[in-house]
Amino acid sequence: MSYEMTALLMKCKAADYEFLVAQVDSYVNFSSDKELTCLLSAYQALKTDKRKLELSQILEREIRYLGSSEIAYAYRKYVKGNEFGGVSAAEIVSDVSKKLKIKQKTLGTLEAKVERLVKYAAEKTFFSLTSEQQRELFTKAGVGKGKQEELLDKLKQNKARFLPLLLSILGPEITAIIVQSLAVSAIAAFIGRKAAEELIKHLATRFPWWAEWLGPIVWGLSLAWLALDLQSAASRKTIPILLYLGIVGLRDGPVEGDKFWEDAE
Repeated sequence: MSYEMTALLMKCKAADYEFLVAQVDSYVNFSSDKELTCLLSAYQALKTDKRKLELSQILEREIRYLGSSEIAYAYRKYVKGNEFGGVSAAEIVSDVSKKLKIKQKTLGTLEAKVERLVKYAAEKTFFSLTSEQQRELFTKAGVGKGKQEELLDKLKQNKARFLPLLLSILGPEITAIIVQSLAVSAIAAFIGRKAAEELIKHLATRFPWWAEWLGPIVWGLSLAWLALDLQSAASRKTIPILLYLGIVGLRDGPVEGDKFWEDAE
């Protein structure tokens, strides 16, 4: 089984790796997340391409482990001698998509599919906000009251046109920032307050208004659309990890180009 996520993971910055490793490295398992922590420290000390590649490859192994049961992982790795004891990346994306009730295209790259996770998680999160929270989000993003009212009025008529309307009225730059903000809110619902505070603190160094808006929103947000069975540790980890990787992927623009913003679910 070959590497499937490493190309996307190589787009991560040091702080991104720190977040992802923190999600993986939290309980004892058949895999070796201590090795991952050591690789992260080594990369933070000296950021070379070789260390980044090694960190990305081991991180992929650990993420794929999360989507596998302990027994199945041990069997594949130690009995069958499979370097990747975990499930395939495609299986993890499929599982997360089903849990979030998000339809995926049959064809498409891994990066395109995790970007779609972000797209629909953002849309569903937006409609979980109160009208006051929606307006506050737009205000913090620099959207004037006139455009806010125009957008909200049109959304009342057709909620299915959320992203196309955002794009046509607000433009690609503001739309991308709003989508990422909403996705971070969804991530925070899974990772807990302490981890979410650290994530928001990191984001604040790049987008100061995010911390100002996201903090109060996240703690008071009830994501009704996340009516999921999250008793398993895997779901609580794989969902925020893939959403975060979708945000990483969107930084240099969606794989699908402009069609990403226009395509309906």
